[in-house]
Amino acid sequence: MADEPDEAAGVQAAQAELEAALTTGDTGAIAVAQLRLGGALALMGDDGAAVARFEELLRYLDLAERDEERENQRRLRMISPAAPPPGASDVDLSVLATTARIAMAESLLALGRREDAGHALDLAAPGTRGFGKGWLRKRHAAVASRLGDPGSSSPDMVTAAEQVAAADTVLAEGRPEEAARLALTAIGRCTDEQALTRAQARQVLGMALGALGRDDDATSVLRDSHADYLAAGDLSSATAVAVALAWNLAQRGDRQGAIDLIRVTLSGTESGGAQLRATLLTDLGSLQDQDGDRSAARTTLEGALATAEATDDAVLAADARHSLAVVLAAHPAAPDDSVEALSLLDGSRRAYLAAGLPDRACGCDHEAAALLGRLGSWDAARTRYQRALDAYRALPEDQRDTGSWPDEVADCETNLAALAVAHPGDLADDPRLFRSGGHAMSHRSPGH
Repeated sequence: MADEPDEAAGVQAAQAELEAALTTGDTGAIAVAQLRLGGALALMGDDGAAVARFEELLRYLDLAERDEERENQRRLRMISPAAPPPGASDVDLSVLATTARIAMAESLLALGRREDAGHALDLAAPGTRGFGKGWLRKRHAAVASRLGDPGSSSPDMVTAAEQVAAADTVLAEGRPEEAARLALTAIGRCTDEQALTRAQARQVLGMALGALGRDDDATSVLRDSHADYLAAGDLSSATAVAVALAWNLAQRGDRQGAIDLIRVTLSGTESGGAQLRATLLTDLGSLQDQDGDRSAARTTLEGALATAEATDDAVLAADARHSLAVVLAAHPAAPDDSVEALSLLDGSRRAYLAAGLPDRACGCDHEAAALLGRLGSWDAARTRYQRALDAYRALPEDQRDTGSWPDEVADCETNLAALAVAHPGDLADDPRLFRSGGHAMSHRSPGH
């Protein structure tokens, strides 16, 4: 596979958006489309064309800003309750101009035109002031910081590893397009002997592309990152990339691809030690269970637990214990399997609490409550659901997974409400109740 994704497709899409906007005559839509085209050109690495596009956009915005009738209509729509909802024409052109100038400064820096970049930033500065423009100030400050450090923007003075670090920083700041561009530059500068740096650059690029919604490109780049890590002998990083990518593939419906990736990683990390092997086996078993191969999942997870228990990593052992419990609880092959699952869940819960991971401990109580409910142990199920619910509610904000936490709380509340009736009867036959969250420990809230 080529080192870089097909950035030309992004440019073509932006060009098509601009052509469509031009047919409408909508000033705001045309300006936004021009800005996106400039960004796509910069992401592709064609900074010269990007600068030309940004300059054209600024000329267009200057003319549009002089259109008093348009501005009067925009303000009227913003304040009149009888007016139609704001649309593309109601875009604040001054914000677009400021954004364009900052983006142009970035491209000018990439071209080595430092004086021109500084001029663009000076012109952009007034537009970053005021309420609601913190994101513009932050981006302006980041580019200004690079301008103040010649080594940070000159391709001849910065190493590929430093560019990767910069890309990782701007990605963490929520600027995936800039991160992708920096990572692409770093990849292009890596020699055959720099497999590790190239792996890191590809990892950042893959994450940036994922943040931009380009999942297929992200997958391809992360696969190359994984291969580079293996070639460089960085087995820990290879495992981290493989696990994250495998679960992403599984969520997108490619469970077999996820399983194959973990197996390849297992083969390539035989010398990586028990911890890496236990991590990979735990994820492999969980993926096999999701894929419906219960027997293989059980065997794999038993091996994962034995391997993890041979290490001094209590959390790793708890993860393997929890994953094996999920398989035994959801698909018991013998009466003792349910008892063993409860024991494994309790052991995992204690280990998670001892390690300061109350969010994972909640999942153990929740899973145990569901199992007890399926077994008809109403009082015990009620106790576990209440404990799980109280623990979920007590989690600090930063430990609440916004994708599943509200649904976990809702699931506990639904089951507790059902268990509160005087005669539970055949609650186990109600498909809404006592559901295993599985390895992701995620439920859907009532009504979904």
